[in-house]
Amino acid sequence: MKKAIFIVLVFLCMLSCDPVSDMEANIENLTSEALTIEFVSSIEELRKTLEVAPNEIELFQEGFDIGSTFLEPSLVDYDSVVVKNRAEQILKVYKPNSSGKNIYNIAEWNSSEPSKRFFKYEYEIRDEDLE
Repeated sequence: MKKAIFIVLVFLCMLSCDPVSDMEANIENLTSEALTIEFVSSIEELRKTLEVAPNEIELFQEGFDIGSTFLEPSLVDYDSVVVKNRAEQILKVYKPNSSGKNIYNIAEWNSSEPSKRFFKYEYEIRDEDLE
């Protein structure tokens, strides 16, 4: 009888646990040149730089949340996103309110849910995006 009560209590504890959601956001360089992508923030510790080779993918952000059933990437900490080539020439500057295709618009990212509560996002940079 004690075993049955213990099993029921363990089962109830497992049911009452909050689910954990995971998220991965990647940036894919579909251009013919290596790109440097700088995420600019007024807070030095939040700044981030990605080096993305041609036709390669780099991890931009990952995260998890206990209790959340939906996660998506966030760029609210960044003032702008600057895309440069190897010669350090600025090819594109994204700002939160920029018109056209914009990295800040999460709806423009490719999204999927490969498994329950695991969300994957990918932003593609093509040659025409940098013109």
